[in-house]
Amino acid sequence: MQPMESSQPSGIVRVVVPRRVWDCYDYAVPTNVPIPAVGTRVRVPLGRSRVTGIVVEHLDQSGFKLKELVKVLDDIPLVSEDVVELGRWLSDYYHHPLGSVFETILPPGARSERTAKTRPEQVWALVDSNANPKIRANAHKQREAWDTLVAHGQVRESQLKHLGIQLSALAKFESKGLVTRRDFEPQFTKSKESLVPTQEQQTAIEAISAKLGEAETFLLDGVTGSGKTEVYLQVIATVLRQGQQALVLVPEIAITPQMTRRFEERFGKVAVLHSMVPNARRFDTWAQISTGQLSVVIGTRSAIFVPFANLGVIVVDEEHDSSYKQGDSLRYSARDTAVFRANRLSIPCVLGSATPSLESINNARNGRYRRLRLSHRPGMAELPTFHVQDIRNTPSIGGLSEPSLHRIREHVERDEQVLILINRRGYATQYFCQSCGWVAMCANCDVKLTWHSFPDSFLSCHMCGQRYQAVQECPDCGKADIVKLGVGTQQIEQTLAGKFPDVKLFRIDRDSVSTNRRLETQFRQLQETHDGILIGTQMLAKGHHFPNVTLVVVIAADNGFLATDFRGPERTAQLIVQVAGRAGRASKRGEVWIQSFDPDNPDLNALVETGYDGFVETELKIRKDARLPPFGYMAVVLAEGKDAGNAESFCNEVLAELRKTELTVLGPASAPIQRVESQFRFQGVIIATHRSELHAGLKTVERMRPRSSLVRWSIDVDPADLS
Repeated sequence: MQPMESSQPSGIVRVVVPRRVWDCYDYAVPTNVPIPAVGTRVRVPLGRSRVTGIVVEHLDQSGFKLKELVKVLDDIPLVSEDVVELGRWLSDYYHHPLGSVFETILPPGARSERTAKTRPEQVWALVDSNANPKIRANAHKQREAWDTLVAHGQVRESQLKHLGIQLSALAKFESKGLVTRRDFEPQFTKSKESLVPTQEQQTAIEAISAKLGEAETFLLDGVTGSGKTEVYLQVIATVLRQGQQALVLVPEIAITPQMTRRFEERFGKVAVLHSMVPNARRFDTWAQISTGQLSVVIGTRSAIFVPFANLGVIVVDEEHDSSYKQGDSLRYSARDTAVFRANRLSIPCVLGSATPSLESINNARNGRYRRLRLSHRPGMAELPTFHVQDIRNTPSIGGLSEPSLHRIREHVERDEQVLILINRRGYATQYFCQSCGWVAMCANCDVKLTWHSFPDSFLSCHMCGQRYQAVQECPDCGKADIVKLGVGTQQIEQTLAGKFPDVKLFRIDRDSVSTNRRLETQFRQLQETHDGILIGTQMLAKGHHFPNVTLVVVIAADNGFLATDFRGPERTAQLIVQVAGRAGRASKRGEVWIQSFDPDNPDLNALVETGYDGFVETELKIRKDARLPPFGYMAVVLAEGKDAGNAESFCNEVLAELRKTELTVLGPASAPIQRVESQFRFQGVIIATHRSELHAGLKTVERMRPRSSLVRWSIDVDPADLS
């Protein structure tokens, strides 16, 4: 810290800055400036620049000649003291620089000098839904905005980016008197009062409500369609009556619209936080939550860091979902962070899932969580039946076996919907020359390219997103002997279009629904129609309600059950059960058929014959014998760089230090995908019998620095995968 002449300070504050630094910095508070509270943003000098930091501590003295802070940015703290404490825990648990932790915690708008605005959110409403304004033929954005307004009736400021509406288009309509603008006020819909809960729901509601104000974690284990959301709603209603706030985490942005609608129908104003919300609006929403203006918050992973004035409960929906784990920088788990934060605040945390993670099930068995079961669907809806279809010697067309096509025909002829799950987009997963063996590979990643047939023929890397022209002649031998192998969503769609020309097809993957607005439109059309075939990836499996789906066909499930990653079988079983839950949610019972080249797989048989609980028992035994999580504790050290030698060498240095401890150290070895975006990747796996041993060992290496500045490295505690 550079010495600086300063007048007699009125106090000293310790500040964390959102940079990749481990330590905080001490600053003098100028005379006649009130000492800012912990959690307040301040502008401070750092080297030759000025940055925005967070006050994390007050000091009586410091061992340095101090620089003065430049400016206090907030009248009141915008980061609560529990979030400051949470930041310290995250740095310690994930062995990540404290400054970088706060770079993740703070929304982008909070890292500038901007003052948060707490003005009410704006809403634009149609004056006349039957109006037909004159819009120029080339004014495509205005036409899209008008069509979206007509579909929704009104839109809120926080929805604009999600719906793809430009503010300038609304201003144009407003100037013509076609729309009106006003402050958004909660509108409670009396017709959407609480439902009468089933006995199982009531038991869960009472159990959680009885622990409001206490630290307890509940695992709400409910079969798909059993009404977990109604449990959340009724518990939160009690929290709000007590004058407190509630946080609901969802794994993906695509789930937020339908979840938000249900909560708004019950509670009115609901704050929504995810990466599609504009930065300025996200920061303003933070401020409104921190001052208690907003009581119910729904958000994705990063919403766990929001400061609350009086938080009363945290809900983590679909707690098993790997999307809750951050994949780079601070590799935190939002689910585990939620449990920690709720415990420190002495409030309940509710983890909900139809397919709980093995870690959560093990925690419940060990008494750390309290397990609540919802084993039945309300009303007449029954759970679907499961079947394995041995396709080893069965002819198939475009990835679909003849028996599968026969069953699809039976259901569509009854005007019922069918869902086809294949977790691979594109048309063919391999593109190669059968004369010389050339394979189309990404220039930046060690990944085979996927061929997409339409709207234009091209090759794509599903790791880095790079696109390539689809060649007709082999670049190595020059022969026109290109072959396409493997099946993706496009090939399934083309096959079904040929077999069922009169049936409407819906394809749901990142290629067909590249925006959340288009995704929401597709789901709305699906729910409004009574027939049709849905083809899609795992996007179809997460929390969506398709009341007329009676058949689910799962393709290529073997890839997951036979994956090299030890979590592959668990993820595959969860995906199958989740997508199966889309079937038979109304009065018609559904059925699930799983095409398999490995019908004797023990995990698959356990899942089909005894359900997810049976799979869990089989998989837990395998994990226990191998000392894998949840029976062992794991971390991964990953080093990457453009020079493979430098990356491998540094990874070896870190692992050599860890071998001096009692930990089991494996590696270094190339990552399963060695090169991603031109970066060579090497990793080591660290396993411990006790969590304390793991953290003690990692503490010895967390601040190591590579000799080459071109090598990046990270520690991943409790990794979600080993890719």
